[in-house]
Amino acid sequence: MKILGWIVIASHLLLSIGALAAGYACMQEPMGPIGAPITLLEGSPFLSFFLPGLFLFTVIGLGNLVSAFLLAKFSLLGKLCSMGMGFIMMLWIIIQCSIIKDIVALHVITFALGLLQLFYSLILLIRNGDLRYLLSEL
Repeated sequence: MKILGWIVIASHLLLSIGALAAGYACMQEPMGPIGAPITLLEGSPFLSFFLPGLFLFTVIGLGNLVSAFLLAKFSLLGKLCSMGMGFIMMLWIIIQCSIIKDIVALHVITFALGLLQLFYSLILLIRNGDLRYLLSEL
């Protein structure tokens, strides 16, 4: 695996650690995790940070952890999982920013890492002919 592949795996691990910690904090203190005021959720369908925290912990945190492992060990499945997690990560940031009505540097960095995961995996799928194979099986 080339250096970019290890960078993408590292991005999955970094996002996983952050999402597991933040998701846990949201579930433990759903009315104001890590100093976040509950007013951030005004106008959203959420009354507390518990459900977003649960999603952050399970889907984003555990999903990125699984993606890192699969990308390191299983070529095709790892690329598909990495691509999917990149898409989910970008979608999460878009939804989060629209709910809290703010964009900070961490959002931009996180979105960029999701974009890196998505495009890296997609390029590998195309270059190795895996995408053509997958589409022919449909």
